[in-house]
Amino acid sequence: MLTIFSKLKNKIRDIITRNRRHERLHNYQIERIEKCEEVDEHDNNNMTVARDKGKSSGVSTLEIIYEDEPYNASQLQASSSSPPPPPPSPVIHRRLFNTEIDETLIKSDYELQYLLKIMEYHKFDISNVTLEKRFETMVNHIQNITDINKIKMKILYIIIANDIYRGLFEEKKHYNSIKIKQYIGVFRFNDYIIRIDDCPFSFMNETDVVQRMAGIDDDQHSQIIRPFLIYTNIRHNVAYNDTCECRKPSCDCIYTDKAEEEYSSSGITSDPSSNIARLCFDKLRENTISFSLQHYVKETVSLYSWVKDNMAIDIYHRFSVIQRTFFLHLFYQCAKLLSKIHSVSIVHGDIKPDNILIYEHPNFNINHPERCKNFTVYLIDFGLSGIHNDGVGTGGTIPYCHPEFKNIKDTNRSSKYNWKKLNTKHDVWSLGLTFLTMYIYRDFYNYYHKYPNYFFLRNGYVSSLIIDVITDTKINNLFTKILTVDCISSNEIITLLENMAVS
Repeated sequence: MLTIFSKLKNKIRDIITRNRRHERLHNYQIERIEKCEEVDEHDNNNMTVARDKGKSSGVSTLEIIYEDEPYNASQLQASSSSPPPPPPSPVIHRRLFNTEIDETLIKSDYELQYLLKIMEYHKFDISNVTLEKRFETMVNHIQNITDINKIKMKILYIIIANDIYRGLFEEKKHYNSIKIKQYIGVFRFNDYIIRIDDCPFSFMNETDVVQRMAGIDDDQHSQIIRPFLIYTNIRHNVAYNDTCECRKPSCDCIYTDKAEEEYSSSGITSDPSSNIARLCFDKLRENTISFSLQHYVKETVSLYSWVKDNMAIDIYHRFSVIQRTFFLHLFYQCAKLLSKIHSVSIVHGDIKPDNILIYEHPNFNINHPERCKNFTVYLIDFGLSGIHNDGVGTGGTIPYCHPEFKNIKDTNRSSKYNWKKLNTKHDVWSLGLTFLTMYIYRDFYNYYHKYPNYFFLRNGYVSSLIIDVITDTKINNLFTKILTVDCISSNEIITLLENMAVS
């Protein structure tokens, strides 16, 4: 009995299965099947897999699609089972200084975000602010500047004008002003060095340098660090036909630029954004604030600090042959930078160890005959610079002043430097004293009294007894020619150093 029932059950199952398979096979229709007969083996690549068609009618249609046939877009959309792609997200902009800036660019720039927070904290709405025309022009003329960096420059203008940079900028040097209470000096903010002062003279000097150096474009040009933006407030004393040097809060001297006329002609409205611009302009005028910005050279250290950290120790109190190579190459690189500015009649006017930066390359090694040359030097701070035989200066900073200026004794806060016309030989003498001090003492000094009493003569020149200590004949001859009344030029220094390096 069980066998009969089992056979019957299997029979019924086979019949049901066969009927289902037969029904499934007859639910498809073939369209354009006649074309398949015309397709040879070479055309097989033109066919693609079919799709279901007419599902709503209960009958699935197998359609063969040829890639070289035009395809009906409405059929494709109807047959697709996936939803259409979402539309692209709209670009969100933020308006800053009348410029629409992509929010994603702002979010990717942490420095700008920080500056914008400063603006929000002090309740400066800079959406539609247009600053004074001359500053806007300066910013627009900076080479290769982006909209983001333009906004940064304009925010820094507002910060400086309103004296809200204490704690924001890193102080490098601080000056006390007689006329104003604003915080002035030399500061660093991220990748910028910012000089702020109520005296325009140094900024006028920097302007001369920038204009003279504009036509030079080579590798050494990038090692001469000059401001890329200089903003000045210059008053003119009509009575003396000279730049104002009044040491009182207010005077009768007048401004030499036309910024006030431009503001008056443009008209100031009741718009709060216009008031922000006018407020900043008035504060800069009232305090006679000038400022400049230049790029900070990363991973560099002043020659003064470098020698203090690396050579002012017992192990370097004598020069070996390898150390001599380093010394000559360092001297040579500095002389080349001097020669470059002297070629366009620029006198630096303040050559000293603090104004020479040194960058060690990753493979630098002072004890290796070749790797000791793997460094780069930079020349900075053109605040006392001027045009050869035209500009005036102090000859440098004590004790590196050229003796002709008679600034040959230590000063105090009330002392004033003597000024006279600048000459390229003043730079050469200052560089010579810098390297003589380094060569003999493996150190640098900021005051005359730090040197031995017999180091300087009464007229400020170096005693021959000091130079005679140098036993290397060629180096002795080099310093003898530099530290004289009529010292040699920077080009002659280069020639002598090249001859020493070869030998």
